[in-house]
Amino acid sequence: MADLTGFIGIFLVIIFTYIVALRHPDISKIIFVALGVRVLVLLFGHYFIILPDSTDDAWNFEQQAWLWGQNDFFSVLKLYTGPSADFLSWLIAIAYSLFGRSLLMAQSIGLLFGIGSVFLSWLLAKKLWNNYIANKVGWFVALFPSLILYSILLLREVYIIFFILLALIGVVNWVSDNNYKSITIAMAGFAGATFFHGAMMVGAITFIF
Repeated sequence: MADLTGFIGIFLVIIFTYIVALRHPDISKIIFVALGVRVLVLLFGHYFIILPDSTDDAWNFEQQAWLWGQNDFFSVLKLYTGPSADFLSWLIAIAYSLFGRSLLMAQSIGLLFGIGSVFLSWLLAKKLWNNYIANKVGWFVALFPSLILYSILLLREVYIIFFILLALIGVVNWVSDNNYKSITIAMAGFAGATFFHGAMMVGAITFIF
């Protein structure tokens, strides 16, 4: 049952990727390859080998999530940590309280943010330069080994990367058009990253100045 929940999570990420590919055909090949590689590594690590860095911190985050997730949904909400190292565990605990414990499901959430990071990297490069460079950046992020690995481990890095990229897109938009919507995007990105690592607040403070 736990694996079934995990495969449903992976399937939902596939649907998300398909929707992005339909809306942005220029990156469709890149994100489908990024998804395929990440899913293969995820399943290989889940069933056959122990992936690098999948113990220690990743194990601790999952154990804390399961400790909290054994409570009901509303009890987990009351355990809200705010911006802290335990925020990831709290998010996973919410999923556990609703659907039961499933490491595959927890990793599929990181997988979603990993694919999102590939897309945002491509989009940021496109805004800064052109389609040719954006595609090169997209392929690099899609296939770089450590970025693949950290997209599927139960660690904070992929979430921080996603939100920082979102913040940078807001910053670039602000510089180019001075649109207040861009400020909202930038601050939302910095705020999201801060929930996973408090030092990311420095980016927001710098942007405000």
